[in-house]
Amino acid sequence: MLYIVQPGDTLFKIARRFSTTVQVILEANVICNPDLIFVGQPLIIPRPGLELPKAGGGPYYIVLPGDTLWCLARQFNTTVGVLTTINQILNPNLIFVGAELLIGPEVPDPVKLKATWEETAAQFYDMMSSLQIHGIYYIGSFQWEALGPGAIPYLLQLLKNPCDVVRVYTAISFGRLGLNQRVKEALSSMLADPAIADVASLALRRIELVAQGRERVHLLIRDASLLAEPNLNAPATPLPAGIEVVALRWHIPSPTGEEGPRGDIQTYDYVEVVGTGQTGFLARAGFNEILLI
Repeated sequence: MLYIVQPGDTLFKIARRFSTTVQVILEANVICNPDLIFVGQPLIIPRPGLELPKAGGGPYYIVLPGDTLWCLARQFNTTVGVLTTINQILNPNLIFVGAELLIGPEVPDPVKLKATWEETAAQFYDMMSSLQIHGIYYIGSFQWEALGPGAIPYLLQLLKNPCDVVRVYTAISFGRLGLNQRVKEALSSMLADPAIADVASLALRRIELVAQGRERVHLLIRDASLLAEPNLNAPATPLPAGIEVVALRWHIPSPTGEEGPRGDIQTYDYVEVVGTGQTGFLARAGFNEILLI
């Protein structure tokens, strides 16, 4: 089940209430300090016999009190060096509560990454499979983010690619980066391109949000539903594309083992809608893909 931490809770009390152990809860959730849990924090309480991926992070993670990069590197099977590089952290001993960290990709070779995007488009153009789009372009958008400002010259060239998929994911990559250097003018020129006008507009808005210091605000790429629970049959509120949300907790697997669109376990992100304060769960799509930039 999914449990939302209440005032006065400890992991020991929660484990006892649900006839499990602290260790089982720790193995099911990204928790760096077992003595520090927080009101409103969602925790997966595993059902015996049901194997779930660890809840709490990917492709981003929200830093909590007590977290360290050393602990997070261990939780996410990476290294402190990778986390500091892809998040442009100058002091690995200093991370800030509430910061949103990119998790997962190592810094790619930008020349090879750009060539892969171009060569795939040239070979398959409008016949790409959903798996190719996911594995090369969706995943690649986070790799470009991991490069930081160094990605911009390559993405500016990719924005001129004749393939719609390349241009769409280039705009998404710019939105993930949230950097303005020579980007806004290039994206603005794409607003007349019907294939990518909508996502280019969202990327421009995301760049403005980052410039305002609102890095944790993300934009919904397409229409979706805000679910009251991590369950596809839960009561839902329609959310239009472009609405602003803040992620409260990334990557929450279905606590019941509900099947996702590709036969794996359905995953959700716990978010708050900016403006209304309404909270709920966004179901991921396709190959466990977030719907936000």
